[in-house]
Amino acid sequence: MSTNANGDADLWVGLGLAEAASTARIGPAPVADILAGGRRIRRRRRTVVGALALASVVVLAGGAVSELRPGPAVSHPLVPAGPGHGSGTGGPPTAAAAPVSPTPTTAAPPARDPFTPVRVVVGEGTTPEGKQWKLWRAVWPTAPRERAYEQALALWQERSPYDSAVSKPTKEFVDRYYDPDSDVVNTYFTVDGVRLSHDAAGTSPAPGKLGPRDGTYIGGGLLGARGKGDTVAPGEIVGLSLGPDIARVKVTWTDGTVTEPPLVTVADSPLREAVVARPEGRTARLWEYFDRNGNKVPDSGAQFLTG
Repeated sequence: MSTNANGDADLWVGLGLAEAASTARIGPAPVADILAGGRRIRRRRRTVVGALALASVVVLAGGAVSELRPGPAVSHPLVPAGPGHGSGTGGPPTAAAAPVSPTPTTAAPPARDPFTPVRVVVGEGTTPEGKQWKLWRAVWPTAPRERAYEQALALWQERSPYDSAVSKPTKEFVDRYYDPDSDVVNTYFTVDGVRLSHDAAGTSPAPGKLGPRDGTYIGGGLLGARGKGDTVAPGEIVGLSLGPDIARVKVTWTDGTVTEPPLVTVADSPLREAVVARPEGRTARLWEYFDRNGNKVPDSGAQFLTG
């Protein structure tokens, strides 16, 4: 990520929104270390669905991680961050029971607060040293235009304690690239509860804003570093963002074993996330994607972790 305003401008031209955030700590008091940000590896179609903040990375030297611990997507509840934007656990106070209405009513959808991001663990595993890593994705609902700069500052305030290279956004830039159809997303690692630095930030389609032809959208890439020799991800880890019609991802390794990562929904995003880590001593032989009817997506074939 760039260390100057012009560099940030280049990033936000690509991502469609300006950097932002509020002071957050995940687990025990985090210290600066590293995670990466950057480029989309693959787009299934050329239609624009928003930048996905799933970043490029340099291979972590000598580090292979164990296979992701499987678990259903529902094991990661959608929990808004509290006032301190802390661990992402806990929830809102229990509301008093409402009186029973004599006629059925439709509950209003929960308000989307642009200053209360929803944080979800989208993947986790164990390093060879026995440390637990988690990949978090925080979704900041799109802000009204008049408060977009305020949101951008909040996100910057959250990220900057972990990474001095994250530049403070300017109001001019935020106003120029404001996108009312996209939520802001921030993806980062923790290892044994400690948040790592230089994370990935970008945008993702807001609810109802995913293109009608993008149900089988597939996008993603390797996560973890700014450049050669600057890697802090806890291994070689792929993050994917998938359209709502993708129901299953299957990775077959060279030893014949198979990984099928859970697909995790973050807040009310129309996309779902999947995370795959390279198992120790193995490479991927085949990546396959299937729709809700069990049919292989015709143009599936994005290949990661093959070398």
